[in-house]
Amino acid sequence: MDLLDLLNNQSDEFNIGSVGSPSNTTEIIIDINQKSEKKRNLGQLVCLIQPQEQEHLVVIGQISEIETKNRWHEDLTFRGIIKRQGRLPHLSEKADVRTAKLNVQACFSIAPDGKISEGTLGTSPATGTPIFSVRDEILDKLLEHYKNQIIYLGHAYATDVKMPLWLKHFDRGEGGAGEAYHIGVFGKSGSGKSGLAAYMLLGYARHKNMGIIFIDPQNQFASDTDLPFKLHESLRKMGREVKVYRLTDQIRLGTQQNSVKLFTSLLLKTDFYKNMGIKAPSNQEDAAEALKIIINNLLSQLKIKLENSPGDLLIRTLTSLRNDSNALGRIYGGQKERERVENTLDAIMNEPTEFKIVEEIWQPVLDLFLKNDSKNHQRTSLWHIVEKAATDKPKPIVFLDIKGEGTTFADNEEIKALILREISSTLKVAGEKAFDKDEKLNCLICLDEAHLFVKTSSGNNDNSEISELTSSFIKGVRTTRKYGLGYMFITQTIASLHKEIIQQLRLYAFGYGLNSGSEYRQIEELVSDKQALSLYKSFVDPQSNKQYPFMFLGPISPLSFTGSPLFIQMFTEFNQFKEANKLVEQSQGNILNQNTL
Repeated sequence: MDLLDLLNNQSDEFNIGSVGSPSNTTEIIIDINQKSEKKRNLGQLVCLIQPQEQEHLVVIGQISEIETKNRWHEDLTFRGIIKRQGRLPHLSEKADVRTAKLNVQACFSIAPDGKISEGTLGTSPATGTPIFSVRDEILDKLLEHYKNQIIYLGHAYATDVKMPLWLKHFDRGEGGAGEAYHIGVFGKSGSGKSGLAAYMLLGYARHKNMGIIFIDPQNQFASDTDLPFKLHESLRKMGREVKVYRLTDQIRLGTQQNSVKLFTSLLLKTDFYKNMGIKAPSNQEDAAEALKIIINNLLSQLKIKLENSPGDLLIRTLTSLRNDSNALGRIYGGQKERERVENTLDAIMNEPTEFKIVEEIWQPVLDLFLKNDSKNHQRTSLWHIVEKAATDKPKPIVFLDIKGEGTTFADNEEIKALILREISSTLKVAGEKAFDKDEKLNCLICLDEAHLFVKTSSGNNDNSEISELTSSFIKGVRTTRKYGLGYMFITQTIASLHKEIIQQLRLYAFGYGLNSGSEYRQIEELVSDKQALSLYKSFVDPQSNKQYPFMFLGPISPLSFTGSPLFIQMFTEFNQFKEANKLVEQSQGNILNQNTL
């Protein structure tokens, strides 16, 4: 049976009502029939057939609002009876009329020869036109042309119909969007955003030509814990190489040009300079500049780089600073302050206890720049990690654990922000190199817990690393798309992100809990459809029913032509995902998708 026959031969079981009045080409009123009025129709995916010229249009949308009207209850004459008796005999309920609002989300044209293509609803549908609930077999036939691109992450909201999605890579060719785009995944803790992000990673990982770098400040994704399935194992079974690098003992920062500057800047985020007797932030910055010059000179004399620096670099540096009156003069102009610093340096170098206090700050930061650190860990250059993830063929999927567990800076968000800025800068350079060769990186950069590192503003008077990082991200989301580099921000609060970043996002996913105050006002600015917003506000706390609904806005599906939001209930079991996407394990140990790989 072809699609048109399937649509024209629907049984009454699937008929929920007919087109009512007034309706237009974007919003259609549905008069719900009697047998369907007590069903759960909110969120239902429905369709109608509209003749147009020589073709038939299949119009699809989700029910976003249901309204009950009874003209007798609205009549002031009967209000007194209702007030006394609570209802009108023979009129209450029996005279109710239920209508639903359908936002048109997609339109497909069926030509006389049966060919299906994207269509445009050029006139409003006639009243009385039947409205049917959509089933999987209808979508399968309707979207057969896209079957190699489709992935399922859940059902249409409050139904058992699989919602077809497409997660396209950022290059040209099959399955590609032709350009990068930025993504936001928002939701309160427990809304399911981590699970959604994990499923989306699997969707993007189908594209072997696409790299993924996941920056993980909490070590959830890097350690593969508290996720709805074994993410790393699933990625490997899809034939993707998974690499995990920990800031604690595996990642090496800096390049030949900026290592010493970055090292002395990182020390600014600790109490290192304070322990040297340098109190004021401006004087500490002068001290960082002085140490940069001294360390560069020492390394030049030794003919080595910072990554191979000797174990006594600290004592050499302190001795050189103590003996350099010009350097001390640049830090403090007054003789009294210089003498205080000199005395502090003498105490540090002559008292083992004082030296150890300074060394315990110095060494963990220096370890971040060493090929072999003080605990004999071999570290890999961040530039090498990022470049391989962005340019290797095939590209690995990289998780960067920047939690810093077990280090003195594990809870120092300023140090992490500076490291994130270094990652952002490295990616930008890699993108520029690829762009000069007329190539695209085709890489997705995911940042979990983005609210910890991106501010709502970046004022001129705020010199914090988080403010600097926010400015870096703002510049990045404006320019990196042309490099084939897209960002995914995963965060508990949309209000925490800078407005310019939010405006540059093309794909949004809103989970439960953002329905009050500044959070909701931000969503209102993005979603103009009041009925869709009302449906979003009706989301139930997932902790009560273990169901995880999301409102998607943007090019997430072949059913989102018009830009209206789509409502999806995510899979709660990995077996649902495997079954929906026909994932089967082959003898070679790879997971293959019979439709998409």
